[in-house]
Amino acid sequence: MSRPGNGLGEPDWSRLFHAYGVAVDVPAHLDALAGDDERARVKAVDHLWAAVIHQGTPWSATPPAALVVAGLLSDPRTARRRVASAPLRAVLLDFLGEVGEAAQPEVPQEEIRAAADPRGREAEIAATLETLLSEDSEDSEESEDVWDEEAIEVIMAQVVLDLRAAVPYLTEAVAACLADEEPAVRDAASKALAVLRRVPTDGSSGT
Repeated sequence: MSRPGNGLGEPDWSRLFHAYGVAVDVPAHLDALAGDDERARVKAVDHLWAAVIHQGTPWSATPPAALVVAGLLSDPRTARRRVASAPLRAVLLDFLGEVGEAAQPEVPQEEIRAAADPRGREAEIAATLETLLSEDSEDSEESEDVWDEEAIEVIMAQVVLDLRAAVPYLTEAVAACLADEEPAVRDAASKALAVLRRVPTDGSSGT
């Protein structure tokens, strides 16, 4: 499956994390979303909601995964697919709406940039990130302790900045679904768009 042309290239998923560890499993789930295997599609959607976004929290894998999901909205295969009784495109749009909420639209851009500033803490942040990306970190005490470190706040603020950087592309892809033939897709697009348009980005304060 081709990735959206956002100029970023294919991410190194081994250097990204989601709610349950290193994000090396994300590409296979993304590929399954528009595939023929219905069970794999359902699992892929579950993965979006449980791992890529977890209880409203974004992770470093969330921005590139959201860009792929946005690219799938114009894939002809997603017009024919369903998840349970819902159109797949509507399900993906609901996810992108949640991504918009995870970008914390109520928080000014300057505040997020300040929280993400790594100056003077580069070594601490790098060490924390390596712990998060360690193959055996998922069940270790070290991995649990890392979430109490101040460096994690910088890393997670950077995730929000990365998410906000993706919002213009997400908004464009979602807006195109306002003309979809399926009423449920148009409704989901309208709701997701309302959230995404509130997210502040560089050069914008949100609306």
